[in-house]
Amino acid sequence: MVGTLGDIPNIAITGSPMNMSTDKNIQVPSLPPNTGNIIVKTFTGKSSLRSAELFIQRYQDKLTLRIDFGEFNNATFVGIALRRLPTGAYVPLYYFGQEDRNLDVETLTRSFYSEASKFGDMSLEVTGALADEPSRNWKYIGGIRSIRTSLEVKTLKKDTVMVYNEIGGDFWVTLSTSGQYVYYVYLTHEAKVPKEKDFPGNFKVAVKEVKERVTVLNTHHAFIGLGNFRPEGSGPSSNPVITWGLNGGIDVNGRPLPNAQAGFSESYTKGLTFKWYTDDIDPNSEIQFEFYDLKKREWFGDSPAWGQIFISHPVVLVHVESGTPFHEGDIRIQAKSTFFYEDSARVCGLRYGGCVILHEEKSVDAPPIEFTVEMYPWFINRK
Repeated sequence: MVGTLGDIPNIAITGSPMNMSTDKNIQVPSLPPNTGNIIVKTFTGKSSLRSAELFIQRYQDKLTLRIDFGEFNNATFVGIALRRLPTGAYVPLYYFGQEDRNLDVETLTRSFYSEASKFGDMSLEVTGALADEPSRNWKYIGGIRSIRTSLEVKTLKKDTVMVYNEIGGDFWVTLSTSGQYVYYVYLTHEAKVPKEKDFPGNFKVAVKEVKERVTVLNTHHAFIGLGNFRPEGSGPSSNPVITWGLNGGIDVNGRPLPNAQAGFSESYTKGLTFKWYTDDIDPNSEIQFEFYDLKKREWFGDSPAWGQIFISHPVVLVHVESGTPFHEGDIRIQAKSTFFYEDSARVCGLRYGGCVILHEEKSVDAPPIEFTVEMYPWFINRK
């Protein structure tokens, strides 16, 4: 999808609460005071996606990062923040949420306000060098937050435990010395389980494996290429968190482009290990990252990493050939999370002929996430 720039009024939201499209009356927190330089809008309820899509249409041809709202049909909360650029384009932040037993509209709104506040404060330009190349000026073109699916796991005692598959991303662009536009895609994929202290009875659950796949869609004009993704290859990690460097540049505020990273959220916990494998299915157009064999080393042997959240941050660079209309880069992002649980309980009933001890072990998959992203530089109307 392409378009040309035009004049759109710059609507500023100050310290008053945001307008909300909602199906019911709710208590809405106050807008953070430092988001007054951006356009902010939230939508809730069954009509949230449609309302958000109608709102964004007036800016569609001016957005540096574009998505298809129809791909997020499980969302019941949508937050949008837009920062207007001097070129007339808009850098967007998209936030998606889904109400469940652990999340209500007010909690989602507060979370989005926090993200919008950081988005309003962040520097949109970063100076960074990749590998041995000269330092470049990278421009932020948008972010996506909290695209999430959930799975209810029923214990033998009929309790319900929720596990989550969640992904977001941040995106930058620069112009290379060869005239190519290069997009820096930084993903944040979280597989979430409850903490051990919150397990009901003898039930316990762990993240077993997570996968991310990035696919270039406009392959006639864009490509990835060997050496333009992290992590590469395969290997084990003996530490809870590992980082793979892709850049060495830092801007004047000391904020570098984020490096690829993966590991457990409780990085201070000893004995947490994992393995990774990167499958360059087609190094020019499709890369899959896998993090597996997530374990906790115990004195009596390894066990699943019960109650530990796993977070991966793979990085992919997408190159768009010089002369491509609107310098457009199109990608599809996929995210999968697999979980493993064990449970045992004493149950009684006629079907068992009295009372017995039941034991259950099982791997389950949260619903996968898949969506497409269109990426553009700050001056969308220039070829």
